[in-house]
Amino acid sequence: MRRLIMPFALLALAACSSKPKESDEQAIAQVQAAQDAKPPARMIDPQPIGYFDIRDNKLIAAGCNFVADGGGMGATALAQGQRAAIKLDGHIVVLAADKGSARLPQEAWSHYSGKEYSLRLTRIDGGKHVVNGAVEMFDAQLTVTDPYDQVVYNSKGTAQCKPM
Repeated sequence: MRRLIMPFALLALAACSSKPKESDEQAIAQVQAAQDAKPPARMIDPQPIGYFDIRDNKLIAAGCNFVADGGGMGATALAQGQRAAIKLDGHIVVLAADKGSARLPQEAWSHYSGKEYSLRLTRIDGGKHVVNGAVEMFDAQLTVTDPYDQVVYNSKGTAQCKPM
């Protein structure tokens, strides 16, 4: 009796477990697509970094301060030798200097990376450029991206680079 049941059981088991190869490949492709999907970019609005923010977070250093066009006189980004800082929702966010990026005046760099954001400060080609002693000012662009390399902030303005 066992000899009769065993082959049928194996055939039944094989019939239940075999799936067409195409459906496996489709399922794998769907999972990979879901894993590769980027969430929608969440735009940010950096706030001016004030005196108390600088003092309390020990942000006094040589570097470049970025002021957005039409944003008043307060810097919305500080780019320094070791780090950059932006202020979001009342909190200072610090990013590490990418010392392989382009060098800016006064020990600043053009690229900084953090856990949640990356920041790029660049000169605008053909823009205004003024040197007054140790202070250098130029037209600049600040771009901030999220971990998925999606732009969440982009603004033109002025960079003022000075020693501290």
